[in-house]
Amino acid sequence: MLSEANESESNSHVCERVSGWQRVKTASAKIPACRSHPLLKAGDYRVEVSGVVQTKVWLTIVGLPREADGCVGKMTVEPASAEDRPISSSKSKLKKKFPKVNLLFKKNSQQRSNNIQPGEIPLTFKQNLKEQHFTVAGKQLLNREERLFSVKQDGVGSSRSLVEEEDDNKESLKKDFEELLKKIWLTVENSFEVQTKNKKEALKQAVLVIQQEEEQDRRWEGVAEKERPPWRPRCCRRTHDTLLQNMVQRRMEEAKLDSNTDIKSSIQKEITGKGKQLKEDLLHIAEHVRSCYPGENVCQQYAKLYHQEFCATLREIADYGLSDADCSHVLQWVNIHYPSILRRKELKGVIEYEQLEALLSANMLEPLQEQCLTQIEDTLQTWCLNVLKEEKAEPELRDGCYFSPLAIDVIKCVHDAITSAQKVLGSYSESQRITYQIKEFLISYQDYLKNVTEDNQVNIDAVLKANLLCIRQLREYITANQELFPAHIKSDCRSLLVSIRELCHGYFTKSVHKDLKGTYAKLGTSEWLKHSEHVCGELLDGVDTHIQKLINLDKTCLQDVLSHLHKEVLAEYMKTLMKKKIKLGKANIQQAAEALRDNNQRIHTLFIEAGSRMDDLKDVLESLTELLTLKDLHTIELELANLSKSYPDLSEAHVCAWLHLRPALSTSELRMIKETFSALREPNTPEETDNQEQDPLYSSRDFFSKVFVRGTAQQSLGHMLSCI
Repeated sequence: MLSEANESESNSHVCERVSGWQRVKTASAKIPACRSHPLLKAGDYRVEVSGVVQTKVWLTIVGLPREADGCVGKMTVEPASAEDRPISSSKSKLKKKFPKVNLLFKKNSQQRSNNIQPGEIPLTFKQNLKEQHFTVAGKQLLNREERLFSVKQDGVGSSRSLVEEEDDNKESLKKDFEELLKKIWLTVENSFEVQTKNKKEALKQAVLVIQQEEEQDRRWEGVAEKERPPWRPRCCRRTHDTLLQNMVQRRMEEAKLDSNTDIKSSIQKEITGKGKQLKEDLLHIAEHVRSCYPGENVCQQYAKLYHQEFCATLREIADYGLSDADCSHVLQWVNIHYPSILRRKELKGVIEYEQLEALLSANMLEPLQEQCLTQIEDTLQTWCLNVLKEEKAEPELRDGCYFSPLAIDVIKCVHDAITSAQKVLGSYSESQRITYQIKEFLISYQDYLKNVTEDNQVNIDAVLKANLLCIRQLREYITANQELFPAHIKSDCRSLLVSIRELCHGYFTKSVHKDLKGTYAKLGTSEWLKHSEHVCGELLDGVDTHIQKLINLDKTCLQDVLSHLHKEVLAEYMKTLMKKKIKLGKANIQQAAEALRDNNQRIHTLFIEAGSRMDDLKDVLESLTELLTLKDLHTIELELANLSKSYPDLSEAHVCAWLHLRPALSTSELRMIKETFSALREPNTPEETDNQEQDPLYSSRDFFSKVFVRGTAQQSLGHMLSCI
């Protein structure tokens, strides 16, 4: 048996680490259990005892002494079984008697003891602390805590020496806990310096200690306050979270202003600097720190903390009046830069951006958006008006065609403004209202071209030819970017462009109709009926003369002008026939029908060969000619019904004026035709006539709107109604 050891030079002990074993050298076979010696747990140990004869023995510790400063405990040792280890035959069994202790957490203590492999003596608490084995050190303290408060619960004698011993142990344990936690918090605080394997392991050890402490807090729940340690609950998780918050706050406060020389505003430098700090720190956490928090998503925790700080910065800035540039910069960070940082591929799956609150509340965001949109709108309006003012009075020739850069410049201004708004506001819907400025520009553009046509400038022909191409380019831009425009703005812009184009077309076609006025007057007369081929030839020669003058015009624009002229010439032809200049009889009705068919074919051929794209106009006059030759009343009604489907703007006035060319119809026949046409006529609804995907210039559905027969039609209708 080992007796008590005196603390003397001869009996002093030295502990040193040798090849993973705890080697104990003494001058005798006496092992002290003073405060400088670790508490040995039950288990097997290899001990080298030095003396006159050095012998290696295996010892089994079957009891545990209580540790107290300056006191020496007793322990009983006995050799291990022969199956487990060798033992000298000269050694006798040693036993040390201990008071039996019923541990409050006996099962847990046994579990921890089992983690120590036979043949190893663990490091002391201070050694573990020095080696940054925080988890083991923490478990050592938890074991001491459990032993200490288990004894207290069991009601050990109340003698003064025992009470003092218990208080000393409690104070010692408290100090050790404080020393451990000091190391833990220092390690956590250095998280942004973690990169090496050793530092990562140390941080992981610190996090595991925090988890151990939280578990210990939960185990003490339900125990009376007087019976549990005064430091329980320790709430390490709350302390940890507060520490992280303070760390993030400090780093954001100390973030350097952005050094980009292109940024002049101090507000923009501050926001950009903090944004860059946030980005660098979150990427560091994801790469180096995340793995140190097993079972936890520390990236999301850090993201929330940085989000709170960035929110506070932006909200403080937004409370003050901002310049347009600063306002735009704030909105870019809210809608573009900040979301892109948190959605980086390195942070995917570890940071849920959608779970974070909005950087700015709606009542703070809306005034900034309004300020930004107003500024962009004003800038766009100024740009467009400047483009219009700089429009050259003398267009240049490019590849044989008159050219103006107006549309290209306006489209660039509009596109830049919309793109800028989308970047700042982060959505198409918010930026759509900017397109209203295009409508305002088109109104000014229309006024400009009106002034050009009315002033009769010398170069009016060249100016309008150059701007016809601009009109087409603007329409193509709107058609190709429909998603940018609200429905009503898109519709208004298209209508304006159609009006502007018709204004320009009207300038070129007006002179044609003026020169052909005399020829138009011959249509539908006896002269025309006798010499229809000659009259039609005269008409076509006049038209062709004007077509030859349409030079230096873009090919597509020339097709537009010719298509417009094709429609107008045919409409003028039919309008003249409906003026009741001639009354056809049974004898000459077939002659008139043949003249109409021949004229229709020649007119159509001329325009199509010149470049008109109104190929479906060939059916209009052909269908009306059929009405003059049909004898069956029911067939006439069906033909009129079919015509109303193809040409929704065919009115009763047109029908009455055209049927006036036929030989007289009876009163009952007229009544029946009127009733049938009214019943079968397709309603002329906007949905049918306003197909926004098709250029109305190339639609024949509105043809009869150009055939103006109001006076004659009203007389014919009145005559028919009076007959009925």
